Amino acid sequence: MLEFLDIERQPRIRAAWEELLTKAGLKVDPPCPRVLGLFEDGQLIASGTRDHNRIKCVAVAPDFQGGPAFNRIMSGLITDAYEEGVEHLFLYTKKEAVHAFSHLGFHPLASTADGVTFMERGISRIDDYLQKLKEESARHWEEPGPAESIVMNANPFTLGHRALVEDALSRASRLHLFILSEDLSEVPADIRFHLVREGTKDLPGIIYHPTDSYIISRASFPTYFLKQENEGTRTQARLDAILFRDSIAPTLGITGRTVGDEPFDRVTSIYNECLKEELEGKIQLTLMPRVTTEDGLVISASQVREELLSGPIGKIRPLVPDSTYNFFRSEEGRRLVQSWKE
Repeated sequence: MLEFLDIERQPRIRAAWEELLTKAGLKVDPPCPRVLGLFEDGQLIASGTRDHNRIKCVAVAPDFQGGPAFNRIMSGLITDAYEEGVEHLFLYTKKEAVHAFSHLGFHPLASTADGVTFMERGISRIDDYLQKLKEESARHWEEPGPAESIVMNANPFTLGHRALVEDALSRASRLHLFILSEDLSEVPADIRFHLVREGTKDLPGIIYHPTDSYIISRASFPTYFLKQENEGTRTQARLDAILFRDSIAPTLGITGRTVGDEPFDRVTSIYNECLKEELEGKIQLTLMPRVTTEDGLVISASQVREELLSGPIGKIRPLVPDSTYNFFRSEEGRRLVQSWKE
């Protein structure tokens, strides 16, 4: 019998679920909002979890491996996702399970040296994303030559982000600027995209791109949004870097990537380390030191958010460009900050 488990309110069920994961060599990977279990004679023999568009923690008891349990769990999770309107699914798996997931329509996107593979399933795939990137690039730039790249969340866009863009443009006349598509930050994705464009519109050579699910997304790098290091952080960061190196960069002719130094955020620091290791010899990685105000204050998006919450709007003036400052002075900006307090 298939049923969704309430692991937060049923201690016995949770214990059985955790034991099943342990026997499969897996660990609990929170958050786990949708946990599907397969029971036989009252025993939990298989389970799988879905967190929005990511499937994880798929485990089958040793005595039931090789049978229909795996397919039943996966079919249940896929059907549940489709009923919720989620038709594009992702997962991480070990190399020995890639074949099994491939039979269910999942396709490999990137793999680490030790065989951990990032896979996707759905009508819209990475080839569609790469085609959109290529078309957007061709609309603005067709000349060959070096091309820089930056990936930013810009939550919100600051003078530090602006300095990062200027630094990248000092090495190339073309810059592919990726803004995170995930709506998991204090500033919504559409506003972040707008503020980045407004804050850099005077600079020539910039081509703006969304990241979709392929660069630092809830699917490709979920730990980034938890802001807390766990055992999967380095693997996720490495796969994100490999996907960028092997698929996205060649599509756009990217030769360099610029990142900001991150002494305070451990997860971002790990990501920078993995980028350096995986891009070496193929894409030039430039690490730019943090930018400070004339008073020596480090400029960061988190500092801007803190100032917006704690005091008058004028406190962010030395930290952001005019476009960001004017947005937060507007009625829309004030409503947004008020929503953070509620």
